[in-house]
Amino acid sequence: MAQVLQRLKRPEDPRLLVGINTADDAGVFKVDDRLALVQTVDLLTPMVEDPYTFGRIAAANSLSDVYAMGGTPLVVLNVAGFPAPSPKDWLAGILQGGQDACNEAGAAVAGGHTFNEPEIKYGLAVTGRIDPECIVTNAGARPGDVLVLTKPLGCGIFAQLELTQDKVDDGLYEQATRSMMQLNRAASEAMVACGSKAATDITGFGLLGHAQEMAEASGVAIRFRLESLPFLPGVREVAGQGVLDPGVAMNESSFSDKVEWEDGIPEGDRNLLWGSESSGGLLVALSEDRVERFESIAGEGGASAATVGEVTEGQAGTVEVRR
Repeated sequence: MAQVLQRLKRPEDPRLLVGINTADDAGVFKVDDRLALVQTVDLLTPMVEDPYTFGRIAAANSLSDVYAMGGTPLVVLNVAGFPAPSPKDWLAGILQGGQDACNEAGAAVAGGHTFNEPEIKYGLAVTGRIDPECIVTNAGARPGDVLVLTKPLGCGIFAQLELTQDKVDDGLYEQATRSMMQLNRAASEAMVACGSKAATDITGFGLLGHAQEMAEASGVAIRFRLESLPFLPGVREVAGQGVLDPGVAMNESSFSDKVEWEDGIPEGDRNLLWGSESSGGLLVALSEDRVERFESIAGEGGASAATVGEVTEGQAGTVEVRR
């Protein structure tokens, strides 16, 4: 996509405060000195069989881009691709799940668009609000910042198991779906309250892809500690057996020249960090003295917070993974 976007003339409207220049999570358009709109659109294909659960996950995933910017969702439009011959109860369940997630976010569902599609797809076009002086982008990380991750990794492996196995471990299913359905609202509120200047949500490009975009946009390097990263139960063992999701090949081919690995990190763990995440957490850059406050505020809202790495003065745009 980056190669495609390079062929397009970039918008020069001064009201567009955040556009495509830094591969950020959402666009930000200034309305006046006190109000800007945050806009995004995203779609997912099902990773679970239950329509309602999938609808909630897909909606949380779409809303997350606004939360990653420090914004508040206001209004959404449903976007659904659906095979015409399929039971309409499926679509009703998906839309109900999405609506319930939006109700939790305080965002109004204004309508949407459906289209006949061989494979089910669902997501939201989201408009939110933000103070133009309080935008959190992926370009504000500074050397010395600590990196905090607010959801466990491994949703790509979970989705692959759902597609290929008759039954997934109950504990993994419960924790994975609960994590993916959880809004990033509490994490976003903690981020804003603690004055973070940089964040991104971990979704299709996986931890390493989104971290590399943050490092490049900020002109810094990022270092992760493998043993500090949170994972869903059992996914490291499954990845070590050779199970991987399709996002691994795409993300590795796109970002591998910017990622350095310490010797001895198993291939299964590498694949987990390359893997796509559905409705993942926020990766937030904070000054070290604000991490405890972030953990407290996020925890009050039901979000987790794991300190997973740091921002350094290394080669700009690079990511290092140590054991």
